[in-house]
Amino acid sequence: VLSAAIIKKDKTLVARQFVEMTRLRIEGLLGAFTKLVDSGKDHTFVETESVRYVYQPMESLNLVVITNKASNILEDLETLRLLAKVVQDCCEIQVSEENVLKHAFDIVFAFDEVISFGYRESVTLSQIKTYTEMDSHEERLHMMVEQSKINEAREMAKKKQMELAKQRALQPKDAAGPGFGSDSLPGIGPSSMGSSSFQDTMPSMGGGGLGNDMGSGAPWSSSMVEDSGPAPLKPGAPKKGMALGKKKPADVLGSMGLPDPTPSAEAVAEEPAAAPAYNPLMDPVRVEIEEKITADLQVEGGLDGEAVCTGQFQVTVLDASKADLAAFRLAPQNQDFKYKIHPNLNKTSHANNILEVREASRAYRANAPVPLVKWQYKSSNEEFLPVQMSCWPSTTADGTQIVLELELTDLSVTLEDVQIRFPAAASSRPQISSAEPGEATYDGQSEVCWKIPVLDKNEANGNLEFVAKTDSASLLPFTFDAVRRGATKCPMEILECYHMEKKDPIGFACEKSCNFSFRIGA
Repeated sequence: VLSAAIIKKDKTLVARQFVEMTRLRIEGLLGAFTKLVDSGKDHTFVETESVRYVYQPMESLNLVVITNKASNILEDLETLRLLAKVVQDCCEIQVSEENVLKHAFDIVFAFDEVISFGYRESVTLSQIKTYTEMDSHEERLHMMVEQSKINEAREMAKKKQMELAKQRALQPKDAAGPGFGSDSLPGIGPSSMGSSSFQDTMPSMGGGGLGNDMGSGAPWSSSMVEDSGPAPLKPGAPKKGMALGKKKPADVLGSMGLPDPTPSAEAVAEEPAAAPAYNPLMDPVRVEIEEKITADLQVEGGLDGEAVCTGQFQVTVLDASKADLAAFRLAPQNQDFKYKIHPNLNKTSHANNILEVREASRAYRANAPVPLVKWQYKSSNEEFLPVQMSCWPSTTADGTQIVLELELTDLSVTLEDVQIRFPAAASSRPQISSAEPGEATYDGQSEVCWKIPVLDKNEANGNLEFVAKTDSASLLPFTFDAVRRGATKCPMEILECYHMEKKDPIGFACEKSCNFSFRIGA
């Protein structure tokens, strides 16, 4: 494969080359294609003297794969089909010029996962999505640890700052003493010091003389004088008489008759902590709609009891200056769910599908997550769950064989990070025969884990088979965990976010997720 491109008539939207070639050559090849293509055919190829064009129409665009004539056309057609799925997945809604340009880099990265150095890689669509997302559990864990260290350092800095402020507040009282002109300090008056040395030290004091007429001035401070006893004198000038240090702001202002600007310990304690800096490029409000569905299932399939769905609508205000009184207008809610709202919200407004605080004094604080609404729903209907599982344990000569069948019954749902875990002691030595899709591994100590990156309408069925040298009771119960992003069972849709008093619209970012957690064979 020389190149893969998306073309609209005579305009190239995206082109990715997999072998070294000049820009002039690729532009010539793509320009020649638009003259050779026949719009009457749905899926075909065109050959020239040097290359072969394998293409497929997609809406008003054409997906083109350029290969040399020695390439296997059957493999090229398979590559073209996979690339078409990749483009459709990247564009999400519709393959149009606007969506292709918007997701150009995603398409190029996905093309690189399909074709490497001109040859197709043996990958599926779900694997490509996993590779391009580059989601790392270790990275998330590392970032959480780093953030906790940063928060801990900030807290320590705040405590140290308050301790230092308290010391500064108490220091002037402890250092208070007789004035400069007092008779209670013999040997420090003008008569006991050399006149030359005394006059040399006066400019550094920032004021007038130190005579008896300043007895009501600034108090003594330990940083102003080193009293080490009478200094030995040599003929001429004293070697050491008095050392004057730098004045503190409190001493300078005190000599002028002004109060000490240092805050008291009570004022420092009441001073609120500084809020983290807000990024102006972010939306001032973040909404997290989280849901969890738990259930117990039978080994043969079917519900054992009721499935429980719980969720919450959580709001975090990032910029309190714009969104301290944020209000939300929601779509009509499903009354099959039982709702509870935060005590600070207006219940009358909630009856009209509006979330707003009761009064302005209960405004949101910055960076403080608040759950505004919580809901719950219970169902004994199996169709409430998006998947069905049937486990077939059978006794063998060496132990137990497990065959698990998994089916996505709700094809409108896409489940990610699917994990099915069987308990298995090290003595059972399980051996995995097959796992499709995804992969199954044994950690060598306690469990067999089957991981499926994505379970959707394209791959709606799965099968796992393994044997273990133990009885079936030791391999049960097993668990099923998965997450659905971008949607929840409870239809919680935000139609508008605005300021409760100003009525100005407020930008917000909304994240939805629904976590499934099942226990089978308990």
